[in-house]
Amino acid sequence: MARTQSSGFLPLLLLGLVVLIGYGSLYPFNFIFDPNHPTLGDAWQRLSWARAGRADHVRNVLLYAPLGFCLMLWLRYRIGFVWAAVLATVLGALLSFCIEIAQVYLTIRVPSLMDLTLNTLGTLLGAVIGVVWRRLSALVYLPPYTRTKPGDRSALVLLFMWVAWRLADFEFAISLTRLKQALRPLLQWEVSWPLTLQFLVMWLVVAQAVLSYAQRQRSNEVLLTVIAIVLIGRLLLVMPAFVPAELLALALLLPTLIVLHKFRTTPQSGMVLLAFMVLFFAERLLPFDFGSMEQKFDLWPFLTWIHEDMPIDADVLLRKLFMFSGMIWLLKDYGLSMHIALLSVVAAVLGIEVIHLWQPGRAASLTDPSLALLIGVVMLFASDERRSKVRKYGGLGSR
Repeated sequence: MARTQSSGFLPLLLLGLVVLIGYGSLYPFNFIFDPNHPTLGDAWQRLSWARAGRADHVRNVLLYAPLGFCLMLWLRYRIGFVWAAVLATVLGALLSFCIEIAQVYLTIRVPSLMDLTLNTLGTLLGAVIGVVWRRLSALVYLPPYTRTKPGDRSALVLLFMWVAWRLADFEFAISLTRLKQALRPLLQWEVSWPLTLQFLVMWLVVAQAVLSYAQRQRSNEVLLTVIAIVLIGRLLLVMPAFVPAELLALALLLPTLIVLHKFRTTPQSGMVLLAFMVLFFAERLLPFDFGSMEQKFDLWPFLTWIHEDMPIDADVLLRKLFMFSGMIWLLKDYGLSMHIALLSVVAAVLGIEVIHLWQPGRAASLTDPSLALLIGVVMLFASDERRSKVRKYGGLGSR
């Protein structure tokens, strides 16, 4: 029974993590094999307790923690929690030992037993976090009466917009320097609590969408997949890769979901909707600075972009599309029809644009309402609501 719930993406994720660790540890691969270097039989004798700086110590732990986390989750379907954590730690230590041996043949590397120890500690830490994740995520499953039929494709559109936004400013260029820069924010931990709350609210919406789209037994697996895609994708493609506020929000995500899932569907959806509405309107109206109406309303959507040779900021554009799709989907999840939810959001965005006429430094245009309408139509065509109507009228016409 446990095998049927095994995560299908975990082997691929593990392979990717091993490749990433190997690349970061062995780059630039200028191996030298000559009589002055030891054979594989005595290379281990070259390992010393050479010490590095505090930053390198932290990186050695953090680099192997995701490996231990994923190994524990993968092995958990085959053996118990305790043995999965033990075996995950042993496998992480074995991988680190092999890499340290390989570093003996690299001129710019210092193979160290200290690195081996810290890598093993990182793997153990990741395995322990994996155990905690499994224990807590088991509490997130909703009772049958709180779940609608899975497979909501409008939720899938929302998830796609979230991933697209988080990976918007991509630039594929893997290097050791880039990997070190990606971990730098974790060494200089400065968290903005308002930004943490923003990310927590947005990740709550993503989690709600996952629970609506995925099968009950696989919802936590799908949520973990989305988190992994965002974090690993940002590590490889985006700088800065990690935002400390977002990582803290992810740490708070499961406990928050557990608290929310103590409520029935309507209160739970209402609380997430209310939090997202506050974020949605505050983002567009802050600071609440109003003056005289000194500008005109642009009735031609996207015309400004065309006149200025399409200066499109992908990060800003995709964030807007995510926010619009999130609001539409939450209203639908709360109980409104997709059509009413779509019209409500378009009307709200249009109202905000009208208010911008009295806000200095703001532009009032039909562009944002048009974007809300566009993403809403996409969600409408993807939704179960439209497909059920098509089947209904199609069946009547065939009689």
